[in-house]
Amino acid sequence: MKRILMLSLALLTFITYGNQANAQQTNNQDFGAESTMSRQEARKAARAAHRRAEAAQQLKDFQKAVETIKSGSFVIEVDQLLFPRGNSKFVSSLTNFISMNQGNAVIQIATSYYNPGPNGLGGITVEGKVSDITMSTDKKGFVYYNFNVQGMFVSASVNVQLLGDGNRTTVTVYPNFNNNNLTMTGVIVPYADSNIFQGQTF
Repeated sequence: MKRILMLSLALLTFITYGNQANAQQTNNQDFGAESTMSRQEARKAARAAHRRAEAAQQLKDFQKAVETIKSGSFVIEVDQLLFPRGNSKFVSSLTNFISMNQGNAVIQIATSYYNPGPNGLGGITVEGKVSDITMSTDKKGFVYYNFNVQGMFVSASVNVQLLGDGNRTTVTVYPNFNNNNLTMTGVIVPYADSNIFQGQTF
């Protein structure tokens, strides 16, 4: 009888311990799932916050660029030239730029590392007076700034497009006497803050 009673007590203890262990394991699994979800939600929230911060900074840069070109004293520091058929060439913004200041504009291109060119930097630098400035904004908020440049060695129309991508812009120079249009991209900065090196000007 004692043996039966002891066996019964042992069996009861085993069952109770097993139930407690299962419950603890279930709780641990639930906590692990909650912990994983919390980490995922935290990463998602961090990414969303980063995107909002980037968008806010981009808008701030765009608004500053618009005010800068309105001032008539700016530099477009060019970092890429765009050619027909989708070809492009990355260039140094130190020596490739379009500037406007005090009613004058300078267009400088320097792409050759082997031939100094007329400006001594591997390309050409031309300067002229600015006229016929127009500025407009479309329904999407994109800004278009156009002007003419007239000098001894340059006669061209310049089309600047700000498409809401921060202070980045696409510029096309249309020579008035030929069809050798030149399209480039770069960033707009105030003239006083520009980091450019100007070669020999014509």
